[in-house]
Amino acid sequence: MWLPNHAISLEPSHAADAYRWEPFSYTTGVTSYDVIVAGAGPSGSTAARLLARDGARVLMLDKATFPRDKPCGGGITFRADDANDLDLSPVTEREIYGGRFSSDLKRPFTRTNDMRLARMTQRWRLDAYLAEQAAAAGAEFRDGLGVREISFDGRKTRVATNGDVYEAPILIGADGVNGMTSRSLGLQPAGEHAVALEANYPITDALAEEWGHLIGLDLGGTPGGYCWVFPKGDHLNIGVGGWTNIGPELRPRLDAYTRFVGLDPAKLEGHRGYRLPLRREGEPVVRGNTMLVGDAAALVDPLSGEGIWAAFVSGRLAAEEAAKYLSGGIGNLTGYQRSLERVMHDEIIASRRLMGMLQRLPPIAVMVMKHYDPLWRALIQIIRGDLTYPELMRRLGPLRHVTNRWADWEIARHESTLRAQPRIDIDGGD
Repeated sequence: MWLPNHAISLEPSHAADAYRWEPFSYTTGVTSYDVIVAGAGPSGSTAARLLARDGARVLMLDKATFPRDKPCGGGITFRADDANDLDLSPVTEREIYGGRFSSDLKRPFTRTNDMRLARMTQRWRLDAYLAEQAAAAGAEFRDGLGVREISFDGRKTRVATNGDVYEAPILIGADGVNGMTSRSLGLQPAGEHAVALEANYPITDALAEEWGHLIGLDLGGTPGGYCWVFPKGDHLNIGVGGWTNIGPELRPRLDAYTRFVGLDPAKLEGHRGYRLPLRREGEPVVRGNTMLVGDAAALVDPLSGEGIWAAFVSGRLAAEEAAKYLSGGIGNLTGYQRSLERVMHDEIIASRRLMGMLQRLPPIAVMVMKHYDPLWRALIQIIRGDLTYPELMRRLGPLRHVTNRWADWEIARHESTLRAQPRIDIDGGD
């Protein structure tokens, strides 16, 4: 059930930051649920829908009024698609079968594949659709209600919004990298963040013909990231992302890449920046009866910057853990942390190592991808979910031990450099 609430919500920067382990005072009645989900992005809507479908009383809150857009490339890889049990064709604007690649704005080439690699959408479409599916499954969705305060009385978690108070035995934090839940619980990831800047370019019939089934990727010119073109129904999403220390360089890099693909930077519109959280090994995602999912848990792929696969997976795992707790099968939610580590730990570590290596040899990596078919096939397998990053590393045989040590050295060198530089904040999204 979707109950729109168009009251203006309190922005995160004005919200209380301290998690309080005693009840706070309130003047209104308290409405009880089995689970409260803070945030209605892909991870939150997935958890809410699966729990409601199985009979739980679920309240899903989001500070924004839906439909709302989010800064995001909007690419859903075949792997992410496969991790989700819903048909996403109603929100698909383009299907991707290949890419136009380059290295540091040089040597462009195109490679394609017979099988679909990804679908393109916009977050205002995707998130509204997923929220509608959660509501149709029985979750109560209230948009325009931001979480202002969280407390725990030893039995239930209470959440205060704009004048209302709700309580439940379980809270799922799905409110993104800057969300209230992780900050209130002291669970904000201590790891670094990447930053990104994107904008929209109006599409013409000629551009739709040129880019309709291709993405653009420029590798090697942007430390810690890449430039991209992602085609949508009525525009091209053009962006650049990399390490936080290149924040001031994002706009000129975006303009340069736009010119490189033959377009006019003056026609870019709707510029927006955001942060991408990168999780450190062993960081907690559970505290008491609260679980973090999606970007709130910093589950972004270090190599690609993609987070929708992890959003779907973490939302499902949190729902499974919550269902076991509600049925009395378990006494705490720590199994969610173990499940998440089992599914994603090796994947994130291998992805980070691959990024560390590719950042040192981008022109070589791009040329190998152009001329060496086995690497192109491996990339397709990873995008489609037929091959994992750890499996790709194992294909190197004994050489992987050398490459892993090299990659770990590159990662340590990079982290040492970042610690010596001032932090640059760019608001992020879920």
